[in-house]
Amino acid sequence: MHASDRYLTSGTVEELRQADGTLGYPTNLCHGIIGRGLNDYDRIFSILRGAGFDGWVSIEDGDGGMEPLVESAAFLRGKMAEHFG
Repeated sequence: MHASDRYLTSGTVEELRQADGTLGYPTNLCHGIIGRGLNDYDRIFSILRGAGFDGWVSIEDGDGGMEPLVESAAFLRGKMAEHFG
């Protein structure tokens, strides 16, 4: 599984909706530390567990250096322990 997270620097998720109902990718939607953005990782890991997932999780890192990467890894390790024991 590929893990990443995004956050809004301004505006709301509803403001991202385009006229046809799809979501755009504007400049105010940025990569961030996994677990602090818009993705619901409890729901994501619940679905993965229900599907029998037993694989690797890779981390998509932004350009913030090692500290955000370490924080993302710690968050994911905690969620994996919580959902997969």
